[in-house]
Amino acid sequence: VVENVNESHLNKAIWLFPLYLVAINIFVLPVAFAGMLSFGATGLDADMFVLTLPMANKQVLLTLLVFIGGMSAATGMVIVETVALSTMICNDLVMPLLLHMPSLKLAQRKDLSGILLTIRRIGIIFVLLMGYAYFHYAGEYYALVSIGLVSFAAVAQFAPSLLIGIFWKRGTRTGALLGLLAGFSVW
Repeated sequence: VVENVNESHLNKAIWLFPLYLVAINIFVLPVAFAGMLSFGATGLDADMFVLTLPMANKQVLLTLLVFIGGMSAATGMVIVETVALSTMICNDLVMPLLLHMPSLKLAQRKDLSGILLTIRRIGIIFVLLMGYAYFHYAGEYYALVSIGLVSFAAVAQFAPSLLIGIFWKRGTRTGALLGLLAGFSVW
């Protein structure tokens, strides 16, 4: 969806994106059921089911592969999200402020690449430090599942406005904003 360069690519994205979502989630339910059946009474954190199931069944090689895969996925996610957030911080927060400071005369420069790279690198360090601070102060007390559910509930607030906006032509901006405000209040 993001990389579309031609409108005809939408025909492929319409069926490929839902297929991708199904493919990446196909093993979630079996692992969740197996984890609940095996460790439900122990109070084990559901985030650990994927790693604990092969470990409990003495599958050393599978446990190692699951750990390496999880570490790889987590590392990739941290890298991608940190670079994306630092780019957003640079482009949407810092650079507009710097460009509006007449004493810096940035608008007159032809090459801002050094400044952009420095701001993005500082942004990466800032995002990583904020992530560590969150982990240190709040991350130990909340399971990843509960944080994900709260985040999902927050994002789900947009679904009624989007769906009603698509199918109901008499819906208004005011109604959508009031619905979002009411949903946010309940959330």
